[in-house]
Amino acid sequence: MRTLTVCNFVTVDGRYEDDDHDIASFFEHQHPDYAGADTFDHYTTGLLRDAGTLVLSGRRSALGNLGYWTGVTQDPGASPIRHEFAELILGVEKLVVSDTITEADLEPYENVRIVRVAQAREAIRALKEGEGAGILILLGRRLWNDLMHAGLVDELHLVTFPLIAGSGVPLFDARPPVALKLLGTHSWDSSGNVLMRWRVDPVAPVDASRPT
Repeated sequence: MRTLTVCNFVTVDGRYEDDDHDIASFFEHQHPDYAGADTFDHYTTGLLRDAGTLVLSGRRSALGNLGYWTGVTQDPGASPIRHEFAELILGVEKLVVSDTITEADLEPYENVRIVRVAQAREAIRALKEGEGAGILILLGRRLWNDLMHAGLVDELHLVTFPLIAGSGVPLFDARPPVALKLLGTHSWDSSGNVLMRWRVDPVAPVDASRPT
């Protein structure tokens, strides 16, 4: 059985992105001591090194990321860790969950296949039941929220950045039927980032009609 790990950045007040579906505005009030810190790049690169499959979702997010990291491979000014991440994300087996992405959209990229949204749970379950290295989801908030409700997420890695959004898109859509057990924490002085690693255990739904 393969492990499905979700990793996401989140602000102190629990936001995934701003109202314009971007994160650039979050960094307007970043502490100057943390400028240029790349600890999150190092952490996600480590996760990707150990992954056998990367799951991306949504047309804008998936194609945007693939296009962006393709550009990084050709950027001499990019840091070594970002070059490594770019090579890994383009080389790893990828599953893209989308109802609008076509094979033509993905022609520039290797090792990628499309799964439609309605088949996402079934496809992820089949991946988990196979053999190989772990499955990783970076970003893809709507997808992994749904997968948590289906009991398919094994670990949730949340890296809190020292940023306050004030508004924007919350990390969770609703409360999934899961219990979290802390696996470990880590903090980085150079960035102010704090990692919490949680094991995600499905719980039985509460029967409101059952007497207590």
